[in-house]
Formats: sequence, structure tokens, C-alpha cells
Amino acid sequence: MDAGDLSALMMPDSYNNTIPNFSRVGYREGHVRIPMIPVQMVVEPSLDLCADDTCRIQEAIDYVASLPLQCVGEDGARVRGAVLLKAGTYRVAGALIINASGVVLRGEGQDEQGTIIIATGDIQRDFILVNGMLTSDMGRVETQRCKARTREMMPTNGYKGSRKPDTYTRSGVFVPCGATHIPVLDTKGYAVGDRIVIERPGCDQWICDLGMDKLPPRPNGQPSTQWTAKSFTFRFERKIVAIDQATKTFIIDVPMVMCLDPKYPPARIYDLIHKFPTISDVGVENLRLVSDWDRNSSEDENHGWYAILVDNTINGWVADVTTMCFASGIFAAAWSRYVTIQDCSVLNPVSKPSEGGRRYMFNLSGQMGLVKRCFTNAARHDFITLGRVCGPNVFVDSTGVDANNDTGPHERFAMGILYDNITCNTLNVRQRSWMGSGQGWAGAFHVVYNCTANGNNNCFQDPPGTTNWIIGFKGGLTSRPMFEAPRTRVISHNRPVQPRSLYWAQLIERMGGDIQRVKRICGIEGRLQYAPRC
Repeated sequence: MDAGDLSALMMPDSYNNTIPNFSRVGYREGHVRIPMIPVQMVVEPSLDLCADDTCRIQEAIDYVASLPLQCVGEDGARVRGAVLLKAGTYRVAGALIINASGVVLRGEGQDEQGTIIIATGDIQRDFILVNGMLTSDMGRVETQRCKARTREMMPTNGYKGSRKPDTYTRSGVFVPCGATHIPVLDTKGYAVGDRIVIERPGCDQWICDLGMDKLPPRPNGQPSTQWTAKSFTFRFERKIVAIDQATKTFIIDVPMVMCLDPKYPPARIYDLIHKFPTISDVGVENLRLVSDWDRNSSEDENHGWYAILVDNTINGWVADVTTMCFASGIFAAAWSRYVTIQDCSVLNPVSKPSEGGRRYMFNLSGQMGLVKRCFTNAARHDFITLGRVCGPNVFVDSTGVDANNDTGPHERFAMGILYDNITCNTLNVRQRSWMGSGQGWAGAFHVVYNCTANGNNNCFQDPPGTTNWIIGFKGGLTSRPMFEAPRTRVISHNRPVQPRSLYWAQLIERMGGDIQRVKRICGIEGRLQYAPRC
């Protein structure tokens, strides 16, 4: 492929699926710079080296959360202000919670001379929680000791009805992956700018076609959990950017990352209204987070779990943060939207090294998430998505070393993930069958682009009726996959292709070829050619 030529990548497969445009991910769709929020509250390190700073820091966050929202930055951002933790060491025995829009927690550096927050004590809890459904008192030590990592600390959201009528995709019309045109029965009540949910219902026939109703038992004799239709309804959040009234077609902003096949029940489309609070324009930046742990046990797990967990958030960021010695790293969870994680390192995890649910270092399990320029070591899974992730999500220009398991989709059927210039030990998009209690197909409609895996047992397989795109991959391909399934075609194996980065090339193309503007967004100068390493 010629440098800068994206058209060669866009050729449809036999089902008419094409590689989606991944450029509308991350904070405010990635085409504005993360804003520098004015400081409204300054916190100094305590003179008492044994003091618990949980309440002091939380009170500062709550004070800023009480301030009025003001417009700042680009693209409609409204903020309250930043809490600045001056350089030094802070000790937090509970958790810190950001639950209001426009609040940023900022330090003065992620190195040893910067701002260091130590998660003290033996409570197994997620440490900094950015979540519009939590209350600030939930970070208190007493509450965390009772409720850490329970459903109360990880509440889910949902959608509620509106006065707009539901509509459905038209029967007999196949909507491929990569499409932005959704033919519907009726456009009445909808307008350009409306945010919608495209709900693809679960279906017994689809599960049967994938073979996920006949998963074999696990080697220990325990049965696998068979997939059920109720558990596989997918909901994609999109915005209507145009309506073709003549053909009754919605044109959406973010392409579909799952095909809508007319042999299954039609997709339901309805107004997007979150049932519970979500927050926006929130961030955690320029900090070092360190978890205490029992130095007598290298597998201690009674300490910090995820260093940062972002959920029930639309338009947020984690930037210039180093985490050390937590069980896992930075997690944009299922109800996160348009979250950027950039220039972060997740280092030296402390936990059982090989058991499930641990050492998930950079985890994108919401929609429109972006991880860029990040680094991790000693993971189980360096760059991961969990089950039923609707996407799109992007991992770009990031590296993991010394992982004992793979990068790639985990659990059950994540959709529309781009791995772009990722370096790791092993990278898989595959059939997992009985693994993990019956995870089956881990993902579909994934793109692996100019990635490098140091191991020789990488596995790429296509679920029935779907496609993955493996382009410019450098690494060995297993000759004996754990589970037999159709292999994904690998294009330009061991030979990187141009443009260097699919994500950056698509973003630049969407910005009208304005490389200088993209450089300003990235906050860098002098390093860009066609596709920036930014």
C-alpha cells in the first residue's frame, strides 16, 4: 500500500464489511486538545508523615465540585476547576471520588519528585473513582472496608424512555460493519443532532450460528456457561448527523462496528437518555499513584486494585499518570464514553500473577475510548477489553513488556477494537471456547495494524459471518491453535505498511489533511509526517 493511501484498506469483504473509521474516539472525539483547567483549590502535603489525607483531598474535590460550571476550551467543554496537589507525598487510606462534571485532580509530576499518592492499608479497593453515580462519602475508609469492589461501588447505568417513538431497521436490508447509513422504518420524531441507541437484540439463532450454545465442558469436568440471547443484546450509542427522508435513512457519526443481518431480528433505535447521572469534562493528570502492599508476600492482594476507574462518564481523560504496585491499572469501564488515556505507565503490579481478573493494565470496556502512548510491564493482559464491548475503541502507539498472557479482546465478543502500533508479547483475536467458564468467541470486527508481538504463538480467527483485519503484523503465528476455527487472513505479514498508523491517518483525513491542527491537538511539534507518532 502506498504512503497515505487509505483507499486500499477500505475494500469490502465478502459480506460487504469494511474497516470502520476509528477517528472519533477519545476526549471530545479526539479532534480537540485536552483543556488545561484553571486551578481552584491547592492542597499541600501534610507535615505529619503518618497522616491520612483522604478527607483533606476529598474535601478539596467536593469544594471544586460545588462551583458553577463555566465554558472553557473547545467543542463545548464546561468546567469548574482543578484541585492541584503540590509536589510531595500524600497518604490515602480510603478512595478518592470525582462525581461532578468539570472537576480535575492534578499533581505536579508523575516522577519521584512530583506528586505521589500512596494507597495505604490493606483494603482491596479501586483507588481513584471517576463516576457520576457515586457519592463522595463512599471513599471514606469505613465505607471502603465494607463495600470496596461491590456493586454499590461499581453501579451501572441504563437508558430510560422518552417521548420519541422507537423505530427499527428495515427488514431485508443488510447493514455491514463500517456503515454509517442505517435504513429505518420511520424517521418521524428524529432530527439531526439527536443522540440515539442502536440496539441489536440477542437472538438464539445467532448464538447457534456461532456455535456458542454447544461450548464443550472445561478440562476439569465443569460445564461451560452457554451463551443466552438475553445476555447478548448490544447497544451502540451514536449521533444522527443527517437524515435522508426520501429513503428513510439515518446517517450516523460513528460507523457500525457490528453488522446488522436481516436474518436476525431487526435492530431497535431509540432516543439516548441515560437513566442515572453521568459526568463530563473530568480528568486525573500529572500524578504518581503507589499502592502499599505486604512486603512479605509478592502475591499480596489486600491492597489497591484498579488505580483509576472511570465509569458513568462522557468526555474524560487520564493523562501523565504513573501507577505502581496495584493489582491492575487504568480502567475505562462499561458506561464510559469518549475517554482518553494518554502518556501513562502502569508498572510492577502486585497480585497473584496468573489468575483471572488481575493485572489488566489498560482496559477499555466502554465505547469510543482511546489509549495512546502508554507503557506497562509484568501484566497478564497489557491492553484488554472485557466482554460484550460495543466499541469502537483504539489502542495506539503503546508498549507492554514481560506479560504472561495476551493482549487482545478478553471474555465474550467485543466489537470494533483497533490495535495500532502496539508492541507486546502475544496478541490474539480468537476463539476461547471453554476458557474462563465458556467465553467462546472473544471478539469480531477487530483491526490489528502494524503491531509487533515478540512471541511466536499469536492467533487470529474469524467468528462465522464476521471479519477481522490483520495488517502489517510482525510476529509468529501459531501452527496449533487451542481451538480450531477459520483463520483470519494476515495481510503483509512481517512487513509494516503505509500509512504508519491507521488511527492517525484517519484522524488527519477527517481533519481535512490539516496536519498542523493535529499537531496542536497532540501538543507536539516537529515530529509529524503523514501519520503522527503523537
